[in-house]
Amino acid sequence: MAYQVIARKWRPQKFSDMVGQEHIARTLKNAIISDRIAQAYLFVGPRGIGKTTSARIFAKALNCEHPEDGEPCCKCSSCLAIAEERSVNVIEIDAATHTQVDKAREICEEVIHLPIGAKYKIYIIDEVHMLSKSAWNALLKTIEEPPAHAKFIFATTEVNKVLPTVISRCQRFDLRRIPTNLIADRLELIAKTENVAISRAAIDVIARAADGGMRDAQSLLDQMISFFCTGCGNTGSITEEQALSLFGLTAPADMYSLVQALLMNIPRNVIASIHNFSIAGKNLEILFDEILSWLRGVMMCAILKNPESVIEENPDRIELFRKLAAEAAPGVPQRLLEQYSSTGYLLRESINKQIFIETLLLKGMRLAHAPQVSDLIARLNYIRKTGELAPLEAVPSFEQVPAVPIVNIQPVSVQTAPMPPPPVPVQPEEKQPAPAAEVPVPQEEIPVEEVPVPQEEIPVEDVPVPQEEIPVEDIPVPQEEVPVEDIPVPQEEIPVEDIPVSQEEIPVEDIPVPQEEIPVEDIPVPQEEIPVEDVPVPQEEIPVEDIPVPQEESAPENEASNAEDDSEDSGDDNGDDEFGEPDFDVPPPVREKSVRELMDEVKDNPMVQEAVDLFGGKLTDVYVNN
Repeated sequence: MAYQVIARKWRPQKFSDMVGQEHIARTLKNAIISDRIAQAYLFVGPRGIGKTTSARIFAKALNCEHPEDGEPCCKCSSCLAIAEERSVNVIEIDAATHTQVDKAREICEEVIHLPIGAKYKIYIIDEVHMLSKSAWNALLKTIEEPPAHAKFIFATTEVNKVLPTVISRCQRFDLRRIPTNLIADRLELIAKTENVAISRAAIDVIARAADGGMRDAQSLLDQMISFFCTGCGNTGSITEEQALSLFGLTAPADMYSLVQALLMNIPRNVIASIHNFSIAGKNLEILFDEILSWLRGVMMCAILKNPESVIEENPDRIELFRKLAAEAAPGVPQRLLEQYSSTGYLLRESINKQIFIETLLLKGMRLAHAPQVSDLIARLNYIRKTGELAPLEAVPSFEQVPAVPIVNIQPVSVQTAPMPPPPVPVQPEEKQPAPAAEVPVPQEEIPVEEVPVPQEEIPVEDVPVPQEEIPVEDIPVPQEEVPVEDIPVPQEEIPVEDIPVSQEEIPVEDIPVPQEEIPVEDIPVPQEEIPVEDVPVPQEEIPVEDIPVPQEESAPENEASNAEDDSEDSGDDNGDDEFGEPDFDVPPPVREKSVRELMDEVKDNPMVQEAVDLFGGKLTDVYVNN
């Protein structure tokens, strides 16, 4: 007979053989006993916990000829045919292989046929989340209203991918992960039956590495037996160290030292432990998961009196957790878990995992062992109760210190009243000065905080303006110095005849001359025409060589040619452009006068001489418009 692996050889054949799924077994047995069989069932859960096994046991129980309290007898022809996988009434389909709609249509066509020599025709479809949407749509009506002899059992590890319309047509059963101690007990039974020498500590390592899956645990046990060749001339048993070296796990003693260093804040021991694990070839990702598991166990032992109900570990491991919880400060395991669990996923993406895990562990230790606010408050309360703060009790608290009144002085906005029109200048009459006794003088100084401050701004137009003139001597003089820029300037105009004029003549050479040149465009040009006879003539004689000589009129014989030229350029002489339109940019024609005539006209004008002396120029040519 061919060799059969432990996982298939030790597959449960009854509901009572199932481990860790008692709630599923009890429900299905009661349904068979009471004959309340649904048309479809959906088994959900992670890998290796018994979904397909539960479906097969349930199919055997439905078609069993002699059921015993809801259990299959495993002796009739139907039970033996199902166990040997040769029954024509139990059809197992792998949905990962048949994902198309054609297989679903084939099922819909075959489901109408009656079973052969059995009560029900059962379809077991594994990994149903792999079916396409069209295949599910083809099965919906058949699943909801199948023939009386047809039953459907679905199994999946990813129920979130199954259509909600399919789930609503099925009875859903959620299978749980199998506890570690139950897996260890079943492995120990298998080892004894198979005559395999293995220690209980090694079995615990295998159960812990299986992560809640019975099939994984049985496969690991089969691997251990093959690796160490137990039973074939090797008289020794499989030890814990061998199991740890095979699966990359850490021994409890080494983990105890590492977790103790984390809880007691000893960085050098943490670094040394990580270095030794890295040299030994340990998987640092698995090591980090083990650190989290140990810290959780320590925290549970510090919180609960009976942590066995929530910790799936053997009693020896739980005792180590209790010792660490007794040595650690309260709250430290929880703070370490908060730091590590929130950043542990980054370890899988890091390039150098050793450096990353060392940095992560040291950072978590620094934050977990830092002084906490609650500890400081508790210490202060203890000191106060013991009387060490008695001298400080005499110091009034902040609430007992009287508050200093705060005076909010708002700035007063002063509006300047419009100045009245200047009065007609009238010669004031001489009045006797008012006696000093009539001037009001404040007798006592009024505190600033008692001065009433107006809260609202007074419009300018509402300020009363005195209509009568107040004598200057009756105006009260302020005691404080008034800035110069705040002294009002009288707006009334002073008559010209009242301005004193000096009687003496100022020499021309004493008149200041500006040093900088004034641009020509900035010199104001008078808008009215000045008569020629009013133009001042400079007194200074102009050298003859600087006088321009006017052009004499051309001879009479050239008049004809000039007339022709004038006719040709008539447009320019008349002030017209090339299109015959008047050109306003061309200046009007001017008549040139002789220098002698101009000198005679302006020589008696002193303003011309003053202008020449002021600007330092020379009068050479004068052009006067007609």
